[in-house]
Amino acid sequence: MSITMSLPTSRRFITQLLDALPSSAGTHDAATNPLSSVPESAKKQLLSLQVLFPSEFLPALDLLDRRLVVRLKISDENGNTRNEDSAARNNSTTAPAHDYTPSSIYYVSSAQPRRHASSYDTSTSYQVRLRAWNCSCPAFAFAAFPAVHPEPTYQPSDATEDAWFGGVSLGEGIPPVCKHLLACVLVEKCAGLFGGFVVEREVGVEEAVGWAAGWGD
Repeated sequence: MSITMSLPTSRRFITQLLDALPSSAGTHDAATNPLSSVPESAKKQLLSLQVLFPSEFLPALDLLDRRLVVRLKISDENGNTRNEDSAARNNSTTAPAHDYTPSSIYYVSSAQPRRHASSYDTSTSYQVRLRAWNCSCPAFAFAAFPAVHPEPTYQPSDATEDAWFGGVSLGEGIPPVCKHLLACVLVEKCAGLFGGFVVEREVGVEEAVGWAAGWGD
């Protein structure tokens, strides 16, 4: 009698890995390293993320450490925060357990060293939307559309329906990612460890349009 064990998809594995991180890590002041007080099991999970994302994980932590991630919460003219996700849940009796709030938009400043100076130019910011799984930076575009792109073989299943990592993108493999998007994922889904490293801004619709046009801080 043979027993067959099905392995989780890459998206579901990463989802479970991030969900298993501690929900609290104490204070988040500038002089405290939040990773110094996490249990050994959590450090191994973070090391696994470094293995999965060798080119993005440490740069994402650097963006958080520099406080370069801004989360905009859009409110209406009455000051009420828009929550389109609530309306979506009212129209569906089977809302997913892990969902993003469409009214929250991230902007990440990319601190790139200037060519002839040691200072940093943070004037360029990229828009990140976790639900759509998109970043406006060139690195994400190259990751999403590589030179050699195999034909996707996507078959919806329970293994992918409950995997929030990757948003609404298709496929069961590791979705395209960049350091900006990964930093926002850590803030959104690992708030106990990294929630204190995001700059919160509540803005109106007009100001949100200004941010989208590149007129943000």
